[in-house]
Amino acid sequence: MGCLVIPVLLIAVVMAVLLYLSSHTTDQLIVPKDEVVKVRSQPADTAPLMARFGAGRRLNITGRTDDWRWLEIRLWDGRSGWARRPLSILVWQLDAELKSGVLTSAALATPVTPVAETMVTIPNTSFTMVSPPGRGESDEQPAHVVHLAGFDIDRTEVTVGQYWRCVETGACAAPAHDASPSAPHYLNDPAFDNHPVINVPWSAAKQYCQWRGKRLPTEAEWELAAGWDMARRAKLIWPWGNSDAVGPVNVGDGAMQDPMPVGAFPADESPSGVLDMGGNVSEWVFDGYKVDYYRVSDATNPIGPVHQRGAGTGRVIRGGSFADSLYEARASNRRYQAVAYGYPTVGFRCAKRR
Repeated sequence: MGCLVIPVLLIAVVMAVLLYLSSHTTDQLIVPKDEVVKVRSQPADTAPLMARFGAGRRLNITGRTDDWRWLEIRLWDGRSGWARRPLSILVWQLDAELKSGVLTSAALATPVTPVAETMVTIPNTSFTMVSPPGRGESDEQPAHVVHLAGFDIDRTEVTVGQYWRCVETGACAAPAHDASPSAPHYLNDPAFDNHPVINVPWSAAKQYCQWRGKRLPTEAEWELAAGWDMARRAKLIWPWGNSDAVGPVNVGDGAMQDPMPVGAFPADESPSGVLDMGGNVSEWVFDGYKVDYYRVSDATNPIGPVHQRGAGTGRVIRGGSFADSLYEARASNRRYQAVAYGYPTVGFRCAKRR
């Protein structure tokens, strides 16, 4: 009798385990910590990239290959694509129908040629930080001369594609939100890889620049690169000059109401040859904000207020965005945002001391 009981118990245990596993499978995938799920048009690492998702994102699984190495992921607009199954996600945890992995027209992805990451050299320079007479706010006064050591600054804003490369190495956190004002999948869809990255908090922008061997520009460096004409030793109102730009710019009445590819508005070029400092997106800089900082600013290589008492709650942002008026796009204009959040109108660029 005992010889029969033991096998029956074993079978019961095995059946119970199988029943438990089958009842706890899921057709969703939560991207594991410190990982990026890349969705491609076919189950192959060489297939065109369709989307990226950072840690914590919940994705719907609609199929699998026969070896479970690739999962079919539902995207948007009726599309789907293929992602490698994260090794930390076990096969028995998933519920997915076997699919062929054949490319369909709905899954086609158009590769984007990355924008070259170039820098502009700014030599040792002294210039005056102030708004032109009759313009500006009280925090843009008084006029004071600062002396800056030579530095390099990114010619364009950091792009979506550039930032995701940092996320893929584990050095940067994925942006907190996916959407721009008119594109719900702005930060997931590689079609936007040459657009400026947005929704990135100040600390994440700082981390990216450090990963690249750079840093955020100081407020003084940003203003110098944006609005100082070194040939004429003159301060400009906007990066392009003291009157209307000679072509379209992504700010003010003619703005596109969304970020556009970096460098797409050649009229928005400063005398130093830096692009998009008047419009497209506003930009984080290094300095903490203090309304009367110009009264106590260091004369040489200022880095913002050391003591934050009375300095507000955030870090300085500079430049206008697609959502701002021309008044906000002035090279001398100062604003700030809370550091804990990313914003759909704020990106950044990097700099480094020579």
